[in-house]
Amino acid sequence: MDKQAILNVLNSLEVEEKNGGDDAYILVNQTPDTVAKLNELGVSQDIISKYGDGETFCILALAFNEGYANFWHKGVLVNWPQEAVDLIEEMESALRS
Repeated sequence: MDKQAILNVLNSLEVEEKNGGDDAYILVNQTPDTVAKLNELGVSQDIISKYGDGETFCILALAFNEGYANFWHKGVLVNWPQEAVDLIEEMESALRS
């Protein structure tokens, strides 16, 4: 399964609704085209449905919980080495200080 290809599809979807903070979510429409693209990459309908209500699904929850992404950086889901994520988090923390 190509994690980057899955992230490319998820990152390309039009966001319908989002919220940050402790209860963050990013909802996109669950269209037949979106489901077909994800199915082709090995993401099953059951997985998609697990993170939605049939009309929309949360790409943030899907990407993180299924192991496709480990970080959200500048509006994009990414899967980077943990060392890179740690370094960015340290730099951002230092900038906020």
